[in-house]
Amino acid sequence: MIQDLILKLVGAFIGLSIAGYGCYMIYKGREKWAKSDRLDDIDTTPISGLQSGTVGVKGTAYLTEDTDVIESPIEKKNALAVHVTVEEWKSGEDGKGWITIHEEELGVPISVGDETGEVRVELPDDGGLDIEQTQTKVDSDDEPPVRIQQYIENEPNIDEGTRHHHGPVSIGDRRRYSEGVIEPGEDVYVVGTAREVQSDWGEQTGVIDEPTESGQFILSDRSKAELVQEAKQGGHNQLALGGVIVLISTLFTIIFWINA
Repeated sequence: MIQDLILKLVGAFIGLSIAGYGCYMIYKGREKWAKSDRLDDIDTTPISGLQSGTVGVKGTAYLTEDTDVIESPIEKKNALAVHVTVEEWKSGEDGKGWITIHEEELGVPISVGDETGEVRVELPDDGGLDIEQTQTKVDSDDEPPVRIQQYIENEPNIDEGTRHHHGPVSIGDRRRYSEGVIEPGEDVYVVGTAREVQSDWGEQTGVIDEPTESGQFILSDRSKAELVQEAKQGGHNQLALGGVIVLISTLFTIIFWINA
């Protein structure tokens, strides 16, 4: 009798734990869906009509007079902003998948202009880049390309990874190196909080350099429509998968409790 009860409790614990993970996925899905709605509600404003507060603008990105381009660390491109991500394949008792081991966002102050005017845009300390990335995958039996080797040598936060040599064969960690770049003259979309600042000549000028009240700051090489659709689709997928997990785990718990 006691063994049956213990078995039921163990089964219930497993089922409810899985259901809890499903609820977490539903929560994250609702977050993404809400984010897409907030972004969709932000009107894209001509730059000449900007006022202080939450804004969305689209235009062409240029250097400001007091800045210079930066060199992207992997592809060595002239850039205004760079987003680098390094992932490593991990497997263990908790499962397997790609884990981000390093992420970096770099950017200089830029000027974004449309046919009506220009506004200065500065990346906040906690970032906000959403850039299409080019990915280089290095499998366990591959030697990293020269540009990846140079990047690892120059980046103190990234080690060479585990690598074993078996005669002529070299086996190492599986990694993905991704880099996205906004180049001078590229079209961008920006969401953030605009404010007025005083220039060196005493004139009032606008700058977008802070997140919105809801915590959003975006500097992207994609359109508003693409960003909204991506967030909405991601939210929908997580909501659906989370709901399925909760349903199946709940049924498992009920059936196991009855029949154990």
